[in-house]
Amino acid sequence: MIRVFPFSSLIPSEEMQQSVPTYGSGKLPQAILESLAKENPDSFIRVVKPQYVDASIEQGTDRFYQQSAENLNALIDGGKIVKQGPAIYLYEQKQPGASPLRGVIVSVSAASYLGGSVKKHENVLENKCHRLARHVKALNSVAEPVLLSNKLPDSLLDRLHHFELKSPVAKTICVQGFEHTLWGLNDEQSTTVISSLEILDSLYIADGHHRMAAVSEFLLKEGKSDSQGVMSLIMDRDELLIKSFHRLLKNVGDVDVQSHLENSGLSFSQIQLTNDAILAVDTVAILSRQGDFVIELGKTDSNTNAVGKLEVNRIETMLFPAMFGISDTSKDDRMAFVRGDTPISEIKAMLEKGECDFAFVIPANSFGQVMEVADQGLTMPPKSTWVEPKLLTGFITQLFD
Repeated sequence: MIRVFPFSSLIPSEEMQQSVPTYGSGKLPQAILESLAKENPDSFIRVVKPQYVDASIEQGTDRFYQQSAENLNALIDGGKIVKQGPAIYLYEQKQPGASPLRGVIVSVSAASYLGGSVKKHENVLENKCHRLARHVKALNSVAEPVLLSNKLPDSLLDRLHHFELKSPVAKTICVQGFEHTLWGLNDEQSTTVISSLEILDSLYIADGHHRMAAVSEFLLKEGKSDSQGVMSLIMDRDELLIKSFHRLLKNVGDVDVQSHLENSGLSFSQIQLTNDAILAVDTVAILSRQGDFVIELGKTDSNTNAVGKLEVNRIETMLFPAMFGISDTSKDDRMAFVRGDTPISEIKAMLEKGECDFAFVIPANSFGQVMEVADQGLTMPPKSTWVEPKLLTGFITQLFD
């Protein structure tokens, strides 16, 4: 069963809404975030990564948590972020040339996650969760929603796009040129959201596995896992933008792609891939200085589990060991990853410059596939999906009362 609540929050004051929010680690390169932390004294990156300002601060130490809390309190005491009473919010992200993405931000009961109603498709690292839980305790807050999804009731979907809204409580444009907007919902609208979500049997984590686990751990230790929850953006599964991660290989030796493919028995063709190429289900492509190869992986049988059906898993088990001697992509330093929206021309330029020797281009999974993996209690291979919207850190911060 899914239980959701309004929650107290911190939101940047009107004049600080362009200065405080930022993308966090993994969404911008560390060098850019370090520069931002040093140049902008109001950036929330100073709260979550105080070591970017002072390199002598070691992550996970008492000094780290103390400095993080001091930086947060400085924003609060300076009136740069302002406390809001319990509420539920409507969130919208506008990307150039795309339809607006909308969802609701609520607090999802930690008990729903701990009891298995909020399902995961990735493993979480215990040490990382403990560090994050300690960070949440030090700040008494968490500064970025977890992204959850399922097929939402049609009545709720319709209302998300037709709620009568007052002026937004926060609005900003990020470094990618995306517009982020947040509205507080009134009591009637909030009741509609709660009643619509609580009829769902489950929600699925699209992004934020460690954050969900860490906040739930914190609330469990505080004895609040039933009464409080984890700030989450909930969106309909069909409105998520899902992209793949492509695989780059370097220092794998002189491999004759065509001979390997012929020996594998897989059907393939050599064509010139361009930026507008769209790969079909059950196909992948290899880009190399020997040319471009589109491979037909064939259909899987009905007994294959959800992970076994994924194109990324199939190339990592069918091709990587034989071609490159790679059996575990998560631990092999010859492997790198690039987002699935990276232009083909850019990947080919990397090949020409010798920055990689081979690139495997993989079609994006559907969120239905992600749900199937979670339903079977399995985990996706590392770097399988890139899900949008990506959320800002410090645009809205959950405050634990």
